[in-house]
Order: sequence, then structure tokens, then C-alpha cells
Amino acid sequence: MEYLKRYLRLFFQKEKKSWLKVLFFFNIYIPLGILCLIGLAIYINPLPPKTAYLAIGQGGSSYERISNNFEDFFKKQKIKLELIPTKGLGDGLKGLDTNDSEINASFLTVGYTSGKDYPNLVSLGSVQFAPIWIFYKGPEISANDPFQYFSNKKISIGLPGEATNTLYRKLYQISESGPIRNVLEISHKDGALALEEGKIDALFIVDGIQSETVKGLLKNTNIKIMNFPLADAYIKKLPYLQKLIVPKGSRSIEKVQPPQDITILASTTNLLIEKDTHRAIQWAFLLAAKESNRDSNAFFSSPDFFPRDVDRSFPLSPIAERFYKNGVPTIFSYMPIWVASLLDSIWVYIFAFFALIIPAIKLIEEARLYPSKGLMNKMFINLRVLDEAIIEAKTRQELEEILKMAHEYEQNITGLYVYGENSRFYFNLKNAVAGIKRDAQQKLEILKD
Repeated sequence: MEYLKRYLRLFFQKEKKSWLKVLFFFNIYIPLGILCLIGLAIYINPLPPKTAYLAIGQGGSSYERISNNFEDFFKKQKIKLELIPTKGLGDGLKGLDTNDSEINASFLTVGYTSGKDYPNLVSLGSVQFAPIWIFYKGPEISANDPFQYFSNKKISIGLPGEATNTLYRKLYQISESGPIRNVLEISHKDGALALEEGKIDALFIVDGIQSETVKGLLKNTNIKIMNFPLADAYIKKLPYLQKLIVPKGSRSIEKVQPPQDITILASTTNLLIEKDTHRAIQWAFLLAAKESNRDSNAFFSSPDFFPRDVDRSFPLSPIAERFYKNGVPTIFSYMPIWVASLLDSIWVYIFAFFALIIPAIKLIEEARLYPSKGLMNKMFINLRVLDEAIIEAKTRQELEEILKMAHEYEQNITGLYVYGENSRFYFNLKNAVAGIKRDAQQKLEILKD
């Protein structure tokens, strides 16, 4: 045991001396290497922020329901998701695009705006359909164009500047029904209440079927859904729209409500983020959307239909591109999301590292040996110069000077740290110095005579 302790102590002392020599020899290159490693760590940015902030629009909307599901998923991943209510998705978009706002993700109804107006934002894809509903009371209405029909009637179209309001104006313009009039620009909730109380003729709303407002109107048998016979014509004008069907009897099988299939238009809801959003947060949103749709009671789509790359009005983030192209990497099933996302993003570098690790180890060994090799080579060169000087020496004074220099070299060699593999060079140096001293002394003896 004592022998082992002594051996280990000498080993670590030698290692310490070796690396100190390396540090001293390479001087400025070590700090530069450290700075490179620090820069690499900053570039990789391994740790995600502790909190993400998601704008969820008006209370009671379908986006609030999705956001609650997202919040549960984030909680499982040890990340806090702060839900930020806004007057509408338009306000959420403004907050997302403003540096002063803490919002770093927001839903957006496709058709409201496009990425060219928000170059710092990217999309994670669509998370649900955004059906375009026109609800009304009274007898069944049969009209080719709902916008022409309600152009001279009182209709609620959502708050100014919001997605519902903007889409109404775009669709109304296509209908060529003249100037917009008799509209109420109020919230979805207030509009629904006004319709139920008979204060308005119709309510135009763009929101998912899981919206509390929409669900409440669908349960009310006095409220009817306007049919869009010209849906295909509108889609030709606005290609980002889609056609959905509310099946006959889907509201009530017993009462067969609605009495026939109803065609409606729909947009989709994209989830937007800032370009520099941490990769772990992006993966968390994508996986949360996947889990949320798998567990939801989807009406217009299959449970696994969303999230999906449906619209490109905003460019997809590189991580979303990977998600839709290759799916979820297996590693996410076994590791925390921040670790899995980190490894997923740097696996190429890890592979390259292991592919180069053996040459790298050899390089490290060479780096440790290089200082002592360099010093010893320099000493051998100096000793050769002394050897030649002995041959050319003509006086005792020259030989005594050579002996003095040889003695100094001998002292330097004795104090020189030599790495284990170079031990033979150490003894070769000692023997060479001894030979120089011997040759110089012999020539001195000859000169005495």
C-alpha cells in the first residue's frame, strides 16, 4: 500500500510538472483555446430559459384551451409556461414582435398577416383549424353569399385590428357587396351575448370549435350556422382558406341538427415564435401541440392531424422543418427535453469528436512531449557546437571556457523535467555532456605538456 501511495504521489507530481511545462511553453495559445471553448458554449447555449411566455388571445377562446394543455406539458418538462391573455391574437402578435414585451410565442390566424411584415418571427406550423362561423337566429336562410345577405343587417365582426375583424373585411371585399356598414366591433363573448338577446342579426367569428363561445352557440338550438355555397370560389381568391363540413345531425342526432350538411370556410392557426427562441422551448411547443391534439376531441380533423405544416405565410423554424420531415427523434423518449434537444442539435459534432478522439489523444500526448523534446534537441545542438569548439580550440583559455559551459549545461540538464517517455534522451544528454567534459579535459592535459 505504501508503495502504491508513493507511486501515485510521484505520478501526479510528474503530471503536474508536465502540464505546467506545457502551459509555460504554449503561453498565449492556452488562453485563446479557453476563449474558444467559452465561445462554443455560448453558441451552443445548452440551458433553456426557466420560463416561456405565450399570448393566448381572448378569454374563452379555443387558444386558451390549447394553451392550458401546453402549460400542463411544459410543467412535466420542468419549464414554466406563462399564459398572457390579450384582447386578441393581433395584440399577441404585436407583443411577440416587440422587444419590450416578455411574450416569445403567440397563436396567429393565417390570413391576418404574413412573415414579410415580421422578419424576426418564424412558425412552428399549424396547431388547429380556425373555422369561420356566421351564426344567426331565426328561420333557415338560403343564400349564395352570406356577406351579401348580411350586408344591410347588423352583424358583430370582432374587435378592431384583430384576426376575426381583418378576415371579415377581406371576405366582404371579395363579395363586392358595397361599403361595410351596420357592423359592431366588439369581443366574441359580447357579440355572442348580443346575438342571443336579439340585439344583432348575426355574429361573425373565427375560432376553433373548442372555444367556449363557439360551444355555447352550438348548444343553443335557436342559433343557426350560415352555409357557404360559394366556399370554393372564395378559396380561389384566398388560397390559404379551406373548406370544412359540419355534418348533418352533428349538433344533435336526436333532433337531426343541422338538418343537412353545412359548408363553412376555415383558416388555420399557426404558432409563431421569435427566431432566436431556444431550441428546447421550440421542441416543447411542438411536442405539446402533438400531445394536445392526440388527447383532444377533434371535430374537423383526426386526433393526430395537427401539428402540421399547412401554411407558409411565415417561414418554418429549422427545428420545425426537422420535426415535420423526420418526426420526433427517439432520444426525446429517454431524456429531459433540454438534454435531448441539445444532443439532437450537436450529434454531428459528437460523432465527429469520437471519430477524431484517437488522433486527438495522440496530439495531446505530443503537446505534452513537445516542450521537453524541443529543449533537449536544443541542448544536443549546443553540445555539438561545444564538441566542434573542442576540436578547433588552440589555447588552454578556450578549453577552460568550454569546460565552464559544459558544467552549466550539466546543471541545466539535472534541473530539467523530462516526461517519462523521454527518459532515454535525458541519460543520452548526461552522457554527451560527460563526453564533452572528458574530451576537453584530455586536450587540456595535452596542452600542459
